[in-house]
Amino acid sequence: MIVEYIRYRIPEQDRRTAFEQAYATAAAQLDLAPQCLAYELSHGVEEPERYVLRIEWTSVADHEQGFRGGPYFPPFLAAVRGWIGDIEEMKHYAHTAVVSPAPRRATLHEAVGGTDALRRLSNTFYDGVLADPLLAPVFADFTRTHIEHVAVWLAEVFGGPEDFTADHGGHQALLRAHLGRSITEEQRVRWMELMADAVADELPDDAELRRRVLEYFDWGTRIARDVSADPVGTDLGEPGPTPRWGWNGLA
Repeated sequence: MIVEYIRYRIPEQDRRTAFEQAYATAAAQLDLAPQCLAYELSHGVEEPERYVLRIEWTSVADHEQGFRGGPYFPPFLAAVRGWIGDIEEMKHYAHTAVVSPAPRRATLHEAVGGTDALRRLSNTFYDGVLADPLLAPVFADFTRTHIEHVAVWLAEVFGGPEDFTADHGGHQALLRAHLGRSITEEQRVRWMELMADAVADELPDDAELRRRVLEYFDWGTRIARDVSADPVGTDLGEPGPTPRWGWNGLA
């Protein structure tokens, strides 16, 4: 991978506004080009007339022959042609060994939008569950408190506050709540379908995030199904702490 820097100096305010709009249009072609890995347009703070465009290319040749010789370059160039005369530098750079450590990635709890987002998810999900003829009987003793408990549980599982363990009995209590429910595989699959709908409605439009969240639900509902076959009063032993689920699955 190489990095191209294009430095612009655009003194006129009206042309700067038009420049940013033009690059927003041109960027659509970079999104389509397989040779382009990433890009970023930065605006000068101390010197507002200056801009730096940073583009990551798979290689110099892929940029100069592949992209410029391909179908996406003509519309890209047409969008930004009016500012070619404002370019002060346009060069490729290679990375060195001097680089910062990888940034900390947000927990799933942070990525979904925190506990409030999980409350909205739970509300939407249980609205569907209680109206579903297959699942409603499983939740015959449902109360709205259940939604709050589920949101707090998910917050802890996804890397947020450990309030379910502190206030609601932790992993042991969650498992015991499923004893004697006799959940069938058909009900579990329907549960997953309704949760997938709720995730699509309530969580950020991020395919990887949604996939990781649904992977947890698939894993967790299988455990709930298996535990539910045991009668109330079963000794579950010590199931361990509340599980934590992240971008790589079970932590």
